[in-house]
Amino acid sequence: MSITIDHVRVLEGPNIYYPQAGVAASLQVSHDLRDELGRQLKTWAQAVGLIIGYLRMKIEPRDEQTWQLSLSFTCNHPQLGAASLQHAVDDILAAERQNEDWSHDDALFDLRRQRMRIDPVLPLLQLRAEAQGRVIPVLPVGDGMLQLGTGSGGWRFDPAQLSLGLAVNPPWEQIRSVPLIAIGGLGAALAAEQITQGLTAAGWQNVVHIAKGDYASVRQALVQPDAELFVVALDQADVVERGLAFNRCTIGVVLGISDLPEEQALAAGLPALTADELGNTILLADDQRTAGLARRTAAPVVQLQRTQEPASIQQPLLGLVVNQLQQLLDTGALDR
Repeated sequence: MSITIDHVRVLEGPNIYYPQAGVAASLQVSHDLRDELGRQLKTWAQAVGLIIGYLRMKIEPRDEQTWQLSLSFTCNHPQLGAASLQHAVDDILAAERQNEDWSHDDALFDLRRQRMRIDPVLPLLQLRAEAQGRVIPVLPVGDGMLQLGTGSGGWRFDPAQLSLGLAVNPPWEQIRSVPLIAIGGLGAALAAEQITQGLTAAGWQNVVHIAKGDYASVRQALVQPDAELFVVALDQADVVERGLAFNRCTIGVVLGISDLPEEQALAAGLPALTADELGNTILLADDQRTAGLARRTAAPVVQLQRTQEPASIQQPLLGLVVNQLQQLLDTGALDR
């Protein structure tokens, strides 16, 4: 028997497979072992205490002797989910080869210890649940601190207080997520730069421009205490590997994606799928692949027209963004 894990993606946010965290992987196998691998993976998840769901597996011939097995699943702790997948493969190989050097129990206890270290205490779980109900993110700040909300709407606390039995009482009426404009597709970097400049010129204060919107950069920006607005040009390659660093955006912009590689095109379309229903999804009208996004977004859709000039969309796009933000400001939606 031959099993080789070619590549594993630890997806920490909404991604090209699911709207939540998970794991995706590709393996080379000598025969169809989807049933066996599925059983082993679920056994490991149950033993470790992980919640996995939506397990999908597909197998295709690679050559006369090997097959390509692709799988994905959602997971509450994707790092541990990826480790469980590796150990499930190790179990299968050890059983086949009668490898007595492989210690299933040692690996299991190690993963359990890791889960116990990262699992929050009950009061923190309750706090996270309330934040989720209010559609407010909980973000790590560093040094063990957490932040509810983003930018200038954030409120920080030390979760160690909860472990010690001390009360944490967030001022929920003051906590919010400041507006986030996410842009994907060809021309996203230029559009983000010009929108940032245009919003600043229009009087918006403390606009944070994230020129390379990879997971780490966006997460770092979201906890900047003075930020009043974020403009993100998605790093599509990083989004494919790690997922989005946010669960929703105020305005999602999708420019040309038809000429992008398949996976990057899917990543570039995520701003449409995460756009808040109070905001807008702005789609490039003459790009064929954006048509399906219009049917899948919860936000009202605005079609962006362009002429023959490559940069012709920039000014109309800026106008749409400024007008939408002003409408949200006038209705008080940005205070939520």
